[in-house]
Amino acid sequence: MNTPESKQNVSEEPMILDHDCDGIREYDNPMPSWWTGLFWGSMLFALPYFAFYHLGGVGTTIADNYETEVGAFYELQAAKLGNLKPDAPTILTLAADSQKMLAGRNMFRANCATCHGPDGGGLTGPNLTDDHYINIRKPEDIFRVVHDGLPTKGMPEWASRFSEPQLVLLSAYIASLRGSHPSAPRDPQGDQVAPWSLPDATSDSATTAAMGR
Repeated sequence: MNTPESKQNVSEEPMILDHDCDGIREYDNPMPSWWTGLFWGSMLFALPYFAFYHLGGVGTTIADNYETEVGAFYELQAAKLGNLKPDAPTILTLAADSQKMLAGRNMFRANCATCHGPDGGGLTGPNLTDDHYINIRKPEDIFRVVHDGLPTKGMPEWASRFSEPQLVLLSAYIASLRGSHPSAPRDPQGDQVAPWSLPDATSDSATTAAMGR
């Protein structure tokens, strides 16, 4: 005679699945709910994570974080370089140094990107990647504008915040942006300026020697 207790035990007995492998049968035991919840939660989290870091270009990757740390290191080193002169040979020589430009990029993104965009394409400030400039005719002018600012145009002066070597490094990074391809550049403003070049090999060698390279 089946009692209520025996019926309860029968109903709680796990169901055996139909498939058989070498005489081994498998119970239909469901995964624990907490494990299933973690699995689906991970899947749902992966979608916005992938979009944020790999599709939208918003989040920073491990490589970006590494470059930021390296840039911060070179920025600290630049603060100790007391012999960088704000002349064309120094600025253009630095602009060709990819490692030192990591420090320049850090400074630019932290202080200039609000107006000029993180890639220099321009926001409220002008585009720094084309061949047209409003207040610049030669590389030295970049340093002058960064150092003294343009109060009437909303451009702050950075001489009170950074040392001269750091401002030379920042000027070199701005010079290196010319000819790059920002994602959404502003239309050209000002006059077209001829491409920059080092005056001669002698000046270049002197600059290199002054930098201790």
